[in-house]
Amino acid sequence: MKSKLRWNFVGGIKPRVKKRKLSNFIIPLLPRPCRSDGRNGASIRGKYTNSCFPYAYVQKSYTKIILLFFIFVLSSCNYFQEFSKPKVTTLSPQKNNQIRTIAILPFKNLTDNEEVPTILRKAIFSNLSLKDYYLIKLNRVDHGLQMASYHTTDLGNVGHDELGKLLNADALIYGTVTKCSKLYGVVYSRVAIGAEIEMVDASNSKIIWKANHVELTHSGTPPFSPFSIPEKIVDSTINIRDKVVIDTANKLARKFVEDIPESNTDYFLREHVINIRNVGNIKEVHYKVQRNDTLFKIAKKFYGHGSRWRNIKYANGEIESASLKIGHDLVLPDVPVITNINDAELLDKEHYKKAVYKVKWGDSLYNIASTLYHDGTKWRVIYEDNKDEIENIKDLTVGQVLIIPLNSYPKHVSRGP
Repeated sequence: MKSKLRWNFVGGIKPRVKKRKLSNFIIPLLPRPCRSDGRNGASIRGKYTNSCFPYAYVQKSYTKIILLFFIFVLSSCNYFQEFSKPKVTTLSPQKNNQIRTIAILPFKNLTDNEEVPTILRKAIFSNLSLKDYYLIKLNRVDHGLQMASYHTTDLGNVGHDELGKLLNADALIYGTVTKCSKLYGVVYSRVAIGAEIEMVDASNSKIIWKANHVELTHSGTPPFSPFSIPEKIVDSTINIRDKVVIDTANKLARKFVEDIPESNTDYFLREHVINIRNVGNIKEVHYKVQRNDTLFKIAKKFYGHGSRWRNIKYANGEIESASLKIGHDLVLPDVPVITNINDAELLDKEHYKKAVYKVKWGDSLYNIASTLYHDGTKWRVIYEDNKDEIENIKDLTVGQVLIIPLNSYPKHVSRGP
């Protein structure tokens, strides 16, 4: 058989290679067509078949079958994660931000679901508590509004300064749930929650931050076989349960809180004796000299050994104890800073006798001792090293820096606060 030749300007004359169609690979895998009289084994285009199937149908539909195959592959994931972020419409962070206390007011509801506003409000509270603001507990906010006979629908008509004084809050957070929908399609389902949140300065009614967003949770894929259809129906049904609604609200709250301006902690830490400052990637510990302080006393307070007073001297321009003045700011080198109290377990106890820790919302001496020493009744170990700075053992100040003894325990344990 003669080969067809074609001229190639680069390589000269070369045999023409016959291109094979995609149908040549797909059609042999499909049921073979039948002959015109309905009997099997007919010869069509030189090929014999063993099953009866209309050839014209195969020829017209094999592209649809390929398309469906790729849809199954691309839809192989059960859940679709949303990476969108809230749309911030107002962002006016103040210089020397003096906002410390925040009250989250009851959210308005523009949907048919009466529970979502409460769920989202609690989620905002939980996520915002991780920042340096002090949050008034939701039940206290609700009780204060109830005593003043304020309903959720009336809050927009009440002055911000009036609400701030009523709740003892520097800022107020308003919220409106704009969307809550559940879409169920047997093997596919979707939960959508949308809201608009704003943070207002109670003293001057200035909107510090405002944003809106709709969070989606998808579930469901096309079944690969009839046997998987019940499983897909179950997955789709589970997705619209209340737990998924709560998870969706929590994801929405987390995205909102990420964009809320940070509190200016430097403003509030000015009066604290111990401060932590970020210098590049390093956290420096600073200490304000108190009455009757010496380098030896300060070294014993932070290092557990007064003999390390030279570390403080050389880190502060070879300062001497005689030249110390009340309020003088000292840098304390080689004092470990633990962000989470659990990190204390990672420190070398032979080298470090003490560390420092910044109090977060919800912390107490008992809770810290429970995590650190696995015994909450040993709270006095921490108190003894910080009794000059702790005003109320039952109410620690958020942002205050505590000295944490790493391997020092009292012989007699007092009853917890």
